[in-house]
Amino acid sequence: MSENTEGDEFAELLGDIEDRFAGVLRLKRAKAVLEVAEVTGMIYTRAVSSGVPHDLAQAMAAGYWELEIVGEAEAGAEGEEE
Repeated sequence: MSENTEGDEFAELLGDIEDRFAGVLRLKRAKAVLEVAEVTGMIYTRAVSSGVPHDLAQAMAAGYWELEIVGEAEAGAEGEEE
């Protein structure tokens, strides 16, 4: 085998591994977002059923969402900058 062919095969193998890792990472992130969405809904529902006014319950749920999703994204972006 020529050196170039071996390099192409290796690059193809690495590309396949990267694609698989990317797919697994997407699924992991999607599951995390779905879990946060579920908890966000529970916060709103339980708050309203406990007598908390709609606007306040909505703000509570939005605050949780913001902390978990936006805060996590910001923390990830800060880590990448270092």
